[in-house]
Formats: sequence, structure tokens, C-alpha cells
Amino acid sequence: MSETAVETNIEIRLRGAGASRGIGAGPVVPIRTEVDVEIPEPPDPKAAVRDAAATVAASLRSLADEAAAQDRAEGAEVLRAQALMAEDDMLIDGIDEALDDGAPLGDAVIASSSTLSNMLAGMDDEYLAARAPDVLEVAGRLRRVLAGLPPDEELVLDRPSVLLAETLTAAHTARLDPRLVIGFATADGGPTSHVAIIARALGVPAVVGVTGLGAHLASVSTAALDGITGELILDPSPETSAEFGERAETDAARRLAEQEYQGRRVAFDGTPIAVTANVASTDDIDRAAGVAADGVGLFRTEFLFLDRPTAPSEDEQYEAYAAAARSFTGQVVIRTADIGGDKPAEFFEMEPEENPFLGIRGVRLYESQHEMFLGQARALLRASVHGDVAVMIPMIATVAEMRAARAVFDRAAAELVAEGVPHDAVSIGAMVEVPAAALAADALAAHCDFFSIGTNDLTQYTMAADRMNGELADLHDPLHPAVLRLCQLTAEAAARHGLGVSVCGLAAADPAAAALFVGLGVTKLSVAAPSVNQIKAVVDGLPSDIRELAASAMALDGAAEVRAHVADALGL
Repeated sequence: MSETAVETNIEIRLRGAGASRGIGAGPVVPIRTEVDVEIPEPPDPKAAVRDAAATVAASLRSLADEAAAQDRAEGAEVLRAQALMAEDDMLIDGIDEALDDGAPLGDAVIASSSTLSNMLAGMDDEYLAARAPDVLEVAGRLRRVLAGLPPDEELVLDRPSVLLAETLTAAHTARLDPRLVIGFATADGGPTSHVAIIARALGVPAVVGVTGLGAHLASVSTAALDGITGELILDPSPETSAEFGERAETDAARRLAEQEYQGRRVAFDGTPIAVTANVASTDDIDRAAGVAADGVGLFRTEFLFLDRPTAPSEDEQYEAYAAAARSFTGQVVIRTADIGGDKPAEFFEMEPEENPFLGIRGVRLYESQHEMFLGQARALLRASVHGDVAVMIPMIATVAEMRAARAVFDRAAAELVAEGVPHDAVSIGAMVEVPAAALAADALAAHCDFFSIGTNDLTQYTMAADRMNGELADLHDPLHPAVLRLCQLTAEAAARHGLGVSVCGLAAADPAAAALFVGLGVTKLSVAAPSVNQIKAVVDGLPSDIRELAASAMALDGAAEVRAHVADALGL
């Protein structure tokens, strides 16, 4: 995220990414995460690492239990995941290898955790990539224990405050008392990081990815932040504080109005617009059902395949998919495993790739891992008897890939018929995340039952900008006219062929983007569960000329101009 600091009298304006909705202002508590510790060389460093890992894991599990006892399920889930990371073979074996190469113990921990963190950061799935900081958090805890210190320093607040930090750990965030946290801003992280997820669950406003924030931590006394726009004002003037107070009142009124959309269906110009949920775990399914989402627009199945020595069985998959199907009366769209390349599974080997973003992943992996894909297809067909199940194929770029994927489902259905196993037909669609798929949408439509646009990757590939690279933040905005044009081509092709078209990327939860997508002809928006009712309210309030607004937006120069145009027209 590029810094845009402007000094006006004493206030300093910075901008990051809005990670958790809300507006807040108040006194600042700066937080410094200290991991620069002196680590002695023990007689048996490998044994010391394993003892430290066990200590860290036990500490994290204890913190998870505390979070769960306070009904903070998201925080507990994150801390338990970090506990598993502390004893993960990849981390520990990497430390052993570095020690064998002669590295001092402290350097060995840094080397192994950095390698694992960089591997995760390069992953194409935003949820998995956002786990990279968690590895570094765990490594920091390991280093503290190896230095003879407690696993972490407890954060104590005695009054409502705005927290500012280079990095705020998931352990800190999970233990925050929302009554004492007005909001927080960090230099690191992204909207899908564990810290952001916990902040949203706690209802704490948050801004992340604020470049340059660290330089001001020692000198700032008050701050105001907007978790929607990503604005952070350090030592705001009285006028700015008053403005943020007015924003907070407006946001509170909107939140109250949005509660009326719980369980309601919305439409635009007589066309129903489904607002569904993105899920990546069984807990996500519960959260989506809790807000009465219109179904599931993207069920990421990777959590069943990664971080395990063997592939999930067909029965294990069937149970997970069936549970999702039973939870909703609306359609549940399940994406087949998007692994390979930058997201290697432990149970099969792949050659390293120089550019995994453009490598063998998603549908490109299925030919070499045919039995794995066939087993998933069988599980999905079996689960379809429990609800309206649809299947989405990731990384589609050609008609041949779509045909091949459908052929596997045909074979799976034939096998189940021969075996007398109950199953039902499923709709099969393409995930439009490669520009080639959008440009060839008419040809693809003949072999699809629906399209689902993945704006995260579609933006990255269209703009040739790695979305994990903060220096290219200006190129990551899906409201760039070039990306919107590809969305329009996809929606128009879907309409010509009588197909539904959804957006399941992060942009669907952006009110300005959601409005434009509906104007372009999108009929389903899939968002994180906490955003479901907000986006329903946005859709229900769209003006009749939203199509004209979308058309005019694509004639503008860039994403910033589009955002300003939409904000002015819709008052967002």
C-alpha cells in the first residue's frame, strides 16, 4: 500500500485497506511486537526446538480455550490453528535442516519460518496467503521461549483506545476486549488476515496495510480511522474529529437498518439478486446460516485437502458437502479443489514452479491427479441428494478444460449408478478468473450451467500485478474499467445463453463494486457472512439507472475515478 501522507497543521493522513467496518476516534496505545531476542546455544538445539514448540502450542491452546469461554469462536479457531503450526513438520524439519547446515539456533528458526511464510504468501488463494503472518507469529513465540521468555507479552488496556502497530498478532487480537478497543490500524496485513477476520467478528473497526505507520508510533497521541474507506488520521484536528463523529453516527444508523434484511430476499428491477456466503470451513457454514444467507456462493474445499499426509476419503468429503447442502434452502456452490502449484498438497509430489500463479493448479492439475478429482466428483454427486448443490471448476481458461471436467462428472455418475449409490445431478459452472475465460465466455457458455467471477484473480491477471505486492496496491482495485469490462463480457454472454452469473471475489462485499456488478447484469453476489445483510441493503436501495451508471463508469480512466463517480452518484 503506497503512503499518501499529507500534513495539515498537526494531523497526518494515511491510507490503508479497510479490514473491518466501523469508524472510531480516540487516544492511541502504540504496540510494538518484540522478537529481537538473544537465544543461547543449548547442548541439543533440536530437542530444545521441540520442547519450545510444545510450550508454544500448549500456550496457544490455553489462549484458545480462554477465547472460546468468552464466546469468541473466531479467535479460538485462529489460536488453535497457530498451535498446530507450532508443531508442524514443515516448520520443525526446516529448522533441523538449517541447524544441520551450521546455522545458529535463532537464525535457523528465522530461516525456516521465513521460507514457509514466503511459500504461503505466494499462494493464489487469498485465505491461504493471509496465513503467512501466522507462521511468523508462531516463530516469534518460539524465539521468545528459546530465549527463556514467556511466549508473548500480554496487552493490557485500562481505557477505550485506538491501537496502532506495525504488526498486531492474532493472539493479541483474539484477547481484545471490544469494550476497550475503539479500533486498530496496522502497517502489515490484509483484509483476509486472521487479525482482520477476528476484528470483524468482534465488531472492531480496523485498517490494515498502512505503509509508513511505523514512523509515527512513538509520536502520535490520538487517531481516527474508517474501517470502510481505509483512512487513518493521526492527531486529527477538531474539524476532522467532528467529521468522523458524524460518519460514525451515519454508519450506526445504516447498521440498524441493515438488520431488517436478515432472511429477506432482494431484487433489482424485478430480477432476484441472491446474496450468498463464501465459506472455507464448517464454522463458516454455521456463520452463513446464522445470518440467513441466501445460500453459499463459494465453498472452498481446500481445507479438506491441505496440511494432511493423505487425501481426504470420498466419505469424509461427502459428509462435509452434505452438511453444507442441508444447512441452506438456497443453492450451495462448491468449488472443486483449487490446489497445486503454489498450494501443494502433502500427499502427492509436484515439480517446483518458477511462477506458480501461472502454473499447474485448479483444473490444470486434474489430469495428473485423476483419481483425486474423480473421488471429489463422486462425493459431490452423492451430497447433492441433500440439497441444491452446484459445482464450480477453478482456473478454467479453455473450452477443452471445461469439457474434460464435465466428462469426469459423467464417469462418476455412471459409476454411482452401477454401484446403486444414491446421488443426484449437479449444475456445473466455470470460475471466471482468467481473462481468457471472460473473452471466450460465449464459447464456454455452451458447456456451462453458470458462471462465477472470481474478482481477486481476474484483477491480478488482467492488471499483471501480484496482489500480494503492496507496492502495486493501486493496480489491485477490481473497479478498474478493464476489469469491469471483462465482467461485463461475462455477464452479457451469460444472459445470451440463459445462464446465471455471480461474483464471489472480495469485491462483491464492496458496496460500490456490488452496485456496479448488478448494473452489469450479475444475478448473485457471494460475500463473507458478516457482509450479507449490508449487501442486501445496498442492492435493495439501487436506483433504476444503475445500468447507465455502470456503463458510464467503464468509460473512465481508472479505478479511483470509478470509485469517486459511484460514491457521488449513490452516496456511498
